Amino acid sequence: MQYSHSPGVFDTRTFTDQDLLSFGKRYALDYRFPDALRSSNILEGQVRELNLRLGMQLVYSNVQVMETYASSSLDPAPLNIIIMLQGSVSLSLGQERVELRERMALTLSLEREMQLDALQLSGQNLKVLTLSLDQAALAHLQVPEQRKSGWTVWRLPEYLYQGLMQFRGDMSLSQMYLEGLSLQILSKGLVLDNSSAKSEDVRLPPQERLRLERVRDLIVASPQEGYSLSELAQIAAMSPSSLRSKFKACYGHTLFDFIKEQRLQRAREYLLQGFSVQQSANFSGYSYATNFTTAFRKYFGVAPSSLIR
Repeated sequence: MQYSHSPGVFDTRTFTDQDLLSFGKRYALDYRFPDALRSSNILEGQVRELNLRLGMQLVYSNVQVMETYASSSLDPAPLNIIIMLQGSVSLSLGQERVELRERMALTLSLEREMQLDALQLSGQNLKVLTLSLDQAALAHLQVPEQRKSGWTVWRLPEYLYQGLMQFRGDMSLSQMYLEGLSLQILSKGLVLDNSSAKSEDVRLPPQERLRLERVRDLIVASPQEGYSLSELAQIAAMSPSSLRSKFKACYGHTLFDFIKEQRLQRAREYLLQGFSVQQSANFSGYSYATNFTTAFRKYFGVAPSSLIR
């Protein structure tokens, strides 16, 4: 579907060309079907939509594209973050074009006169998560003013990708939790948007990038360990200052912010498995549940106890 709006909440079903044209009238979308000999059945699957507080909308699409189609957003939300979990979509904004593939994301800011064009090819399963914010949400959340129109393409951090793959489409989660997830996506999308220009200026030799990946993979595998900068620097075969600066340049966040994020993601998994707040904190590298609770609430927007089922 087009990614700045959604036709609503549906069970698994088939969407015809007439369905899409009807949605287009309601949501200011222009759908086009380039194959004159096509079937009238365009998509099969589901689109799940949740309208959050503060003017945020979270949409999960899981559809099989049966016939190639194109779409244009005629009245987009001022800020969208599009996350590709599976498949690929060709996007165009003026003269700019990008192929958005699995594990890629795009932060999109548009004025009303700008048009986002998308081409979805047949024969693929598209799984896309989209966060849209209207002007009221931007003002309430005090989101820094974006450039008038444009996009930034970024690679989804592994910890966030794994979290989204685990919870994709699960709208049975509490609205408070999903709002926390949306704020997390927003935070990462805006941070990477602002830091992308600096990151692109850094050219790391392949061997250095591999050593950084070794450090990153170690943290992902065992975030609960009490890592020191000097220990990780030895693993990366770099000086501590080089590791600190190159890790941030490569991944868009500091080394110890990444460790904290991985610990909190691991703790969330324990909570969802039924472990207590204290157990989840200890298993994830936190000595004190109070410190863990404060960090968890700040990161996810909800108390850790709200995830225990």
